[in-house]
Amino acid sequence: MKRCQGHLTFAAAILVAGVLSGIAGVATTVLVRAIEHVTYGYSTGPLLVGVIYTPIERRITGPAIGCALAGLGWWVLRRRASVPRLTDSIRRDQPFDHKPMAADALLQVLAVGSGASLGREQAPRLFAASFTERVLKRSSLSLLQRRILLGSAAGAGLAAVYNVPAAGILFALGIVLNSWRPLAVLVAVATSSIATVTAWPLSHGQPSFAWPDTQYTWKVLLFAIAAMPIGMLVGTGFSRLVERAKRYALTTSWLVIPAVGAAGLVTGICSIWMPQLPGNGKSIILETLSGGDKLIPVALVMLLKPVLTALFLRTGAVGGMLTPALSTGVAAGAFVALVINQLGGHASIPTFGLIGGAAVLGITQQAPVFAAVFTAELTHPPPAVWLMLLLAAVGAHGIRAVSTRRRAAAKVPAER
Repeated sequence: MKRCQGHLTFAAAILVAGVLSGIAGVATTVLVRAIEHVTYGYSTGPLLVGVIYTPIERRITGPAIGCALAGLGWWVLRRRASVPRLTDSIRRDQPFDHKPMAADALLQVLAVGSGASLGREQAPRLFAASFTERVLKRSSLSLLQRRILLGSAAGAGLAAVYNVPAAGILFALGIVLNSWRPLAVLVAVATSSIATVTAWPLSHGQPSFAWPDTQYTWKVLLFAIAAMPIGMLVGTGFSRLVERAKRYALTTSWLVIPAVGAAGLVTGICSIWMPQLPGNGKSIILETLSGGDKLIPVALVMLLKPVLTALFLRTGAVGGMLTPALSTGVAAGAFVALVINQLGGHASIPTFGLIGGAAVLGITQQAPVFAAVFTAELTHPPPAVWLMLLLAAVGAHGIRAVSTRRRAAAKVPAER
């Protein structure tokens, strides 16, 4: 009887975790959109349209003020409490206070909505895990069950905010839990599925981006192969830039307030010429899928997006890295397509962009299958393109692995 009751309790906890994760995804999306509308003074349409039609003065002052307020919030929060690292806390079975984590997630939403070059996907993961942790404190679940539920909730939050259930499952298992045991797989599938369905009233079950009507040719296969070293180089550069910025980031100093505000100001100034730069990178992907923009602007976006992301991290801001890395890779792929078109060839900008994004994301997350699935679920391209995304991501990851092993082998004789 007790065993049956324990199974029922665990099943109920899975259901609650899935629903709470879905609510976290919906809340994040609604809050980010609301803050974007306040920052840039528009009422309908995507952020890119809002930035384009916003007066220059507001493009500059809006992000500066919003990001400074987020910096103020982080300064106050870090002086009063310690914000734990979610993945480390889950893997080590460490209990954590859900209040600082939820507050940190809210400040990330404020920063991203104000135009910070950071991903919004970390906020719903934090919300989902903190809500689930609060519920689990009152339960009699084992440490293993708690760890699996919290890790699955983090993946489910990602699934809900972008309507990417398969990517949420892979994120929970491969990145957060680093476990493929049958129980973990079962819970991850259940929570991500429930969370995604819970968020359908807002997402309508549709992908985040509409796939354009574009032709698929044999050239795409050639580019998927060429994207392997390109993705490896761009992804490695992005990761090193980000890690260096995190290493020297401001934390508890009051300077985080003007620093984050200044990063917002720089973003606002850049948006005068490149309106796709503010935010998590969604505008860059949207622009690429529409087949718009020219060679030089795309090249500048490819360079400036990681620089702005690193700038925010250096000032003490925190946020997700999925969409900034993905959008950088998308810009790199679009750049190659534009070069080919300039030379008289014909390359699909959306297809090349998406393949470049998957290759770069596979490097930055060190999870090529997740990167390919996440990129595909965002747009739902034709099945042949799914295969090219997987080929590019796995290939880029393989090249980096071989390169790393060779460097390690070369160091051994030198040390002797």
